[in-house]
Amino acid sequence: MSGSRKDSKMIRAVRPAAMAKEMLGQALGQLQDIKEGRVEVEAIGELIAKAIGALYAVQSSEPEEPAHVAGVQQAMAHLSQCLEKLQNVRARGTAVDNATATLARTLAILYPVSRVQQKGPLPDLPQRPSALPHDPRRITQRSIFEVDIGFQSETNFYTGFSQDVSEGGIFIATYNVLERGTRMAVSFTLPDGHLVSCQGVVRWTREHNPSSPDISPGMGVQFERLSTEDRAAIDRFLAQRPAMFFEE
Repeated sequence: MSGSRKDSKMIRAVRPAAMAKEMLGQALGQLQDIKEGRVEVEAIGELIAKAIGALYAVQSSEPEEPAHVAGVQQAMAHLSQCLEKLQNVRARGTAVDNATATLARTLAILYPVSRVQQKGPLPDLPQRPSALPHDPRRITQRSIFEVDIGFQSETNFYTGFSQDVSEGGIFIATYNVLERGTRMAVSFTLPDGHLVSCQGVVRWTREHNPSSPDISPGMGVQFERLSTEDRAAIDRFLAQRPAMFFEE
């Protein structure tokens, strides 16, 4: 293998590849519960197997190697075909919905990784000398940065964009605005390449307003079940960026 894990400025996709492979294993099990439309199900299983193979290539390569980027792209292409085929399975029910939701969640994990890979080397993030004091009972620290987001609700996969993240949630700019109270899976990469993948709930929404074309429609999503690792990564990112504080 070429390159250095420590010194690489390209995103390392091994962790999201492993997460995606685990979910695809679940999807293969869920496919076994579909009793009708076996021809379609077998074709879907073959595509999932190809996606898993592409993700193995990601895990066995370094970020600078072509396979590291190509593997993520290939896996996403196979999974997109899977979703299309699942929509054509004549038998509908819990098993089909479960498999569809798992594949949509997997795409939500891989999408932001693929977008960062396309952008090239990760940016340098100089450490901010000191954090501004804040009272967490009254105000929330947020930082502005550009990030692509993959999110999944029920059996659907969506993409969005954000420039606003805090320790408690994120704003997703999208025309696919979901209802307040909707729970979803959210995935995005921080500027240092760390993938955040967690559950969230829509707390507020902003619909498209033709009279204000410069204001993006979207929704504010509160993080739920944020892992210790992801929370620490967000905290590190906020400590490195100029702070903005907003009344809650």
